[in-house]
Amino acid sequence: MFGRGANITRMRGRNDGGAAQKRRVFITVCTLVLMVSLITLYHGSFFSNRRSKNVVEANFDPASSEWSASLTEKNTKISDDESRSVREEEVEKARADVTLEDRHPDVLESSKGEEEETKVDIDAEIKDDAPVETKDVEVEAKEDAPIEVEAKDDSPVEKEVSEKEVSEKVDDDGSASRDSEQGQEAATSDEDAPIKSFPVCEAKYTEIIPCLDLALQKKLKLKVNHSNMEHYERHCPPPDHRLHCLIPPPANYKVPIRWPESRDEVWQANVPHTFLATEKSDQHWMVVNGQKVNFPGGGTHFPNGADKYIASIAKMLKSEEGNLTLNGKIRTVLDVGCGVASFGAYLLPLDIIAMSVAPNDVHQNQIQFALERGIPATLGVLGTKRLPYPSKSFDLAHCSRCRIEWHQRGGILLLEVDRLLRPGGFFVWSAPPAYREDPEDVEIWKAMTSLVSRMCWTVAAHQDQTVIWQKPLTNECYESREEGTEPPLCKNSDPDSAWMEPMETCITPLTGEGPIVQPWPKRMFAPSPRLKELNINEKKYLIDTRVWKKRLNMYWSTLKGANHLEQYSVRNIMDMKANFGGFAAALREKEFPVWVMNVVPSTGPNTLKIVYDRGFIGSMHNWCEAFSTYPRTYDLLHAWNVFSDIEKAGCSTEDLLLEMDRILRPMGLVIIRDRSATVDRISKYLDAIRWSQWHLVVEAEKDDLSDADEKILFARKEIWQPEDVL
Repeated sequence: MFGRGANITRMRGRNDGGAAQKRRVFITVCTLVLMVSLITLYHGSFFSNRRSKNVVEANFDPASSEWSASLTEKNTKISDDESRSVREEEVEKARADVTLEDRHPDVLESSKGEEEETKVDIDAEIKDDAPVETKDVEVEAKEDAPIEVEAKDDSPVEKEVSEKEVSEKVDDDGSASRDSEQGQEAATSDEDAPIKSFPVCEAKYTEIIPCLDLALQKKLKLKVNHSNMEHYERHCPPPDHRLHCLIPPPANYKVPIRWPESRDEVWQANVPHTFLATEKSDQHWMVVNGQKVNFPGGGTHFPNGADKYIASIAKMLKSEEGNLTLNGKIRTVLDVGCGVASFGAYLLPLDIIAMSVAPNDVHQNQIQFALERGIPATLGVLGTKRLPYPSKSFDLAHCSRCRIEWHQRGGILLLEVDRLLRPGGFFVWSAPPAYREDPEDVEIWKAMTSLVSRMCWTVAAHQDQTVIWQKPLTNECYESREEGTEPPLCKNSDPDSAWMEPMETCITPLTGEGPIVQPWPKRMFAPSPRLKELNINEKKYLIDTRVWKKRLNMYWSTLKGANHLEQYSVRNIMDMKANFGGFAAALREKEFPVWVMNVVPSTGPNTLKIVYDRGFIGSMHNWCEAFSTYPRTYDLLHAWNVFSDIEKAGCSTEDLLLEMDRILRPMGLVIIRDRSATVDRISKYLDAIRWSQWHLVVEAEKDDLSDADEKILFARKEIWQPEDVL
């Protein structure tokens, strides 16, 4: 038993045991393979009649000027086209409900860095070959992470999006990205819900003028010629540097003092700058008096008052009673280097309207003070580009210590004034070279007299510090000059082309006998001689005048009926598409105490020359860009078909609304007349831009100027501070 046989038997047992173990392993593996196969077959059947899940990815590029949410389908083989269409439509709704914010670097800190979750509830998650189940799935929108939306059920997918907003992602230099505006507007147009909100700009942008922003020029390293004042000309921000937020008012802002008291005093809190009160104290520009700033009416060359100075100019021009109107011959005036516009302020009682122009320079906020006072004014500079006015616009131009070297650069700046003067117009120059005897001033005087004589100007009067030159009435003098006389006559340029047009060192010749206009106030309604240049007949002009009288009556009765037109609450008005100036003429005929900045779009017919011939003032402008004025400077904005025009040009409705809000005073009014669909779309923004103090939309009555069904939106801007919005 314990011998050799036993050993053999034990060896066999060990060999038999190894074989058995192998068999057991083999059987186990086969069993596992069979189970996996069965499970695979089972799940294949389970999913066979189901869709694979879709993945919605939100691609956020922090370096981009815009952010775009692109919908990418992964593992998609969709047999049911109808359900897919419904699902895509619901995704678009989810995108439209997300509040889009700014891409500009400087929105309030409270709108930076905060990323809220957007929760999407989906009724069905679809999987292959299983009974229909329904559950809600949360989708979180996080930084750089795709948003996965699981869908199930063969029925149309329904989604509910929470009311939380998704804040913008801020890139390294602080720029906030936002959705493509065209995409947003297209999505929004299909929604009934209003646009929810815009962020508030930082307080440092309280007085921002986007196209005259010296800080942005420095940041962008623009190459501009400072000696030619090019840095004070328009340089609009590129799209990725545009503000897309609400401009806040300064702290303690008050509703402006009403006209006519505003001519002499404004709230200091509204324009919180006192530099000029100290710098010009001996010249009586302005005086700080507690919470107010007073304006005694002085100026650098007329410290004893602009009214006395104006009377002295009138007497130099042979007006015994000291009335500068000269029996209606002088109505429109260009005041260059106007300071706080006291010269223009004291022309108003004479029924003379001045375009007071000054740059955004070291004289802190002089134009802002002028507009706060209710005096016509705008930002501009004689640098390298023409001023945005057509030729023969002004009856008189004025420079009182305006610090412009007229005789330099071949006289190019004085030639620009010559372009703007009417035949027989006057240039009033009050400056030291007109009377001082020191060598430098004597040399300047010699250079000036030489230049103006070659320009065929003649001396109308010269007394003490003031000289008045007069432009010729005809081309006779120009034609009699010796050959080669400088400056030459302009040959090929359009004298009325004035939007971002370079100045020229040449004399603008007179066309025919020149536009002879009627004396004021007859010229207000008399057809302009320059209508022929635009191929417009007098009948069309008169129809336009009649229609605007009727429209104005409707506007004013609506505002009064709603108790939103208090006495003297409206002073500064902008007509954003003035055409022939019919709106301004209707206001003037009613003798309302207002003035109108008549804006003519730069891309259409240059009807601004007709506006000036009627005795009103205005400017050319491209509404795809910001206007050259300070924030909160107009009481009423009137926009007739302006939004339709900029949409055709591919520009943003949102940008224009924010620009209108920038220049509109708190408690100011807007009247938007446009195509019905356009007005309906704009109405959705009223809460977002805080124009919901009061608003009303009415159907517009068709008239001879209507080219489609129109609606009229009346709205009033709220008065608010940043903490009210946040």
